[in-house]
Amino acid sequence: MRLGSFRNHSGNICIGVKIDGQLADLTAAFEKYLVEECGVSRDFAVDAACSRMPTSMLALLRREEEGWADLNTVYSYIRSTVKKNSVLFSPTGAKINYGLPEVRLLTPVPQMYRVFNIGVNADIFAKMENVTPPEPDYTCMFKKTPRAILGPDDEIKWPASGQEVASEVELGVIMGKTGKGISQSNALDYVFGYVVSHDLVVMDVLSKAHFGPGPEGLPAAYYITLAKTPDGFQPIGPFIVTKDEVPDCQNVNMEFRINGQVKIKGNTRDMRVPLRRLIEFLSADMTFYAGDLISSGGMGTEEYPPHAFPVPGDTVEAELENIGVIRNYIVA
Repeated sequence: MRLGSFRNHSGNICIGVKIDGQLADLTAAFEKYLVEECGVSRDFAVDAACSRMPTSMLALLRREEEGWADLNTVYSYIRSTVKKNSVLFSPTGAKINYGLPEVRLLTPVPQMYRVFNIGVNADIFAKMENVTPPEPDYTCMFKKTPRAILGPDDEIKWPASGQEVASEVELGVIMGKTGKGISQSNALDYVFGYVVSHDLVVMDVLSKAHFGPGPEGLPAAYYITLAKTPDGFQPIGPFIVTKDEVPDCQNVNMEFRINGQVKIKGNTRDMRVPLRRLIEFLSADMTFYAGDLISSGGMGTEEYPPHAFPVPGDTVEAELENIGVIRNYIVA
């Protein structure tokens, strides 16, 4: 399944599933399913649909296994019901299926809970940036605020704090279950799906993190935070692709383009610390919740390094094989 959040004709935020080039409103479709397939009264179906298939992606993810079961049920129903060139409505008159040009596609989880970004997770990154990576099977992580999250076709505002911005393309992981002390053997059981993640950083601010006296490293911590967390510095989307549609998360090609020109190429097989170990490492003492995002680190090659450098006026596209393309615009 490819799941997204969108704003409909009435301006309401809904969650939908992509089917044959259309986007089906999951809440309205679940209402129709309850009435037509389960014999539920129309008035009760409205409340039940909003509870079991909420209009918030985060609320749906927080339902964990029960939400996943309801999602599979309504998805099967929609696939058998939605026909090409036909428009369906719920029993209370809500439109169910939309053409993609009809709606405003948003970031898949507009109420993103927590954002965890992995640093120096490729040997090529360490080599080209001349940094020492952590020891094998260990990694470094920094957090971004939910305000960093943008959706497809949103504008990325050029920062006031610096003059050089770098982009990375990464595999984004949406967690689907709450857990702590998760083992590698069942780490992927806690994953709901994957998104394209475009991680940006203000490079000339980040360079200041190496300066400043004091054993505590407080100046470094300040500049790292300032460089990594401007508003809008992590577009993700355009859809969450459920994990069953990505047979091997450690073999996903990725590409980043500026104005159509390829600047970065990579593959998730080159992660220093693979996803299963990342989840084990990060969850050892920290609880992960459904709706958390892990952005698993930038990849690259000798020919196409892991950093690209957009400027105002550029159109940027981050693409992950079989997951999607997110396009954004750099504005001054």
